[in-house]
Amino acid sequence: MFRHKKANILIAILVLIGLFTPYLFKGTGFASAQTSLDEEKEMEAKIKELEEKISKYRTGVITNQQRAKSLQTEIEILDNEVNEAELEIQKIDLIIKKLDNRISEKKMVIREAEREVDLEKTALSELLREISKYDDVSYLEIILGRAQLSDFLSELHSLENFQDQIQQLLTKLSNLKSNLEQEKGTLTDEKEEQLALKTIQNEQRENLENKKKEKKTLLEQTKGQEQLFTQLVKKTQLDIEVIKNRLYYLKGFVDGESLRFEDAYKFAKFASIYTGVRPAFLLAILSRESQLGKNVGTGSWRVDMKPSQRTYYLQICEKLNISPDTYPVSKKQWYGWGGAMGPAQFLPATWLGYEQRVVEITGNNPPSPWNIKDAFVAAALYLANKGANQQTYNAEWKAAMMYLAGSKWNNSSLYFYGNQVMDLTKQIQDQVDILEKG
Repeated sequence: MFRHKKANILIAILVLIGLFTPYLFKGTGFASAQTSLDEEKEMEAKIKELEEKISKYRTGVITNQQRAKSLQTEIEILDNEVNEAELEIQKIDLIIKKLDNRISEKKMVIREAEREVDLEKTALSELLREISKYDDVSYLEIILGRAQLSDFLSELHSLENFQDQIQQLLTKLSNLKSNLEQEKGTLTDEKEEQLALKTIQNEQRENLENKKKEKKTLLEQTKGQEQLFTQLVKKTQLDIEVIKNRLYYLKGFVDGESLRFEDAYKFAKFASIYTGVRPAFLLAILSRESQLGKNVGTGSWRVDMKPSQRTYYLQICEKLNISPDTYPVSKKQWYGWGGAMGPAQFLPATWLGYEQRVVEITGNNPPSPWNIKDAFVAAALYLANKGANQQTYNAEWKAAMMYLAGSKWNNSSLYFYGNQVMDLTKQIQDQVDILEKG
C-alpha cells in the first residue's frame, strides 16, 4: 500500500513537470509584436520621406536668411516655414500612430506576461504541495516499503531532481516578474511620450497659424511692393528705443519674469566675452526655454527631481542659505526627470560642475542658478562646451538640441526645437545689430 502511495505521488509530480516543462524552458522573452511589420516599415518610409522634404524647406529658410533683406526673400522664408510646419505636423501624426501601435502591442505583451507568471506560480504551488507529502513519511518507512534498496535510491534521486526543477522554476518566476515590471515601466514612458508629442503637435499648429498671420500682415503692410517693404525695414531700424525697451521674458528666477531687452542683451554680451557664445544665440536659447517651459518653476524637488540629484540640490541651497522648498524647479518631462533650476534650467549636479567657473567670471560666491547674471554665464559655458562657441549654424543647432535633451538630442521628433531656436536667433541678431549700430 505504501509503495502504491509513493508511486502515485511520483506519477503526479511527473505529470505536473510534463505539463509545465514548456513554460520552464521557454525563453524569457515576451510575446512577439502583433503590429504588422509591413505597416511599421511603411510608416518609417513615410516619416523618412517627410523628413527629407522638411530638410529642403529648412535649407530654403537658411539660404534666404543669408540673403539681403527684401520682400521676396521674407515671403519665401515665411512660405518655407509654413510648409515646414505643416510637414512637421504630419510627421508627428505618423510618430504618434506608430507609438499607438507600440502601446497596444505592449499591453498585449504585459497581459501575456501576467498569464505566464500565473502559470508558473500554479506549477510551483502544485510541485511544492506534492513534494510536501514526503514530509509525512520517514526515510525508514520509505526503505521498508521498497522491495529493494535500489528502488529507494532511485526514488530519492528523482526527488533531488525535482528539487532542482523547483529551483529553476523559482529563478524563472523571478526573471518573469522582473521583465514584467520593466515592460510596465516602458509602457508608462511610451504613454508619457505620446502625450508630450500631442503637446508638441499643438504647439506646431500654433506656430503654423502665427507664420500664416505674419505673412498676411507683411503683405497688408507692404501691399506686395518692394519699395514699401524697404520703408518698413528702415522705420524698424530707427525704432531703437522700442527695441531697447521691449520686454524679454524669462521664467525660473525669483525676482520677476521680465527685463528690458537692452538689459538682457548686456548680460548675454558679458557671458559671450568669456565663452565665445553669440549673445543672440544665448538669448534665443533662454527665451525658448521659457516659452517651452510652461512647467519651469512649477515642480517640486521632492517629486520631480531625480533622487540622485537631490543631495546636490540640498548642497546648493545650503550654500545659498535658502529653503529648498521655496525656490522653483521644473516639472518632470516625458524625455526625462525634472528638477532643473532657474532660467537656464540647470540640473543640480551639472550646476556644481560649472559653479567654480561661474564664480571666476561673475565674482558671485556662491553663485546662484536663480541669479540672472550667474544663470546667463552658466548657460553660455554649457553651450560653449557643446560647441556653440564655433558660431556656425550646425554647431549652434546641435548645441541647442543638446541643451534641450542631452544625450537624446538626435531625436527627429524634437528637431523643430533646434530649428525654432535658430530662427529666433536670426530675429534677435537683427535687433542686436540695430542696437550696436545705434
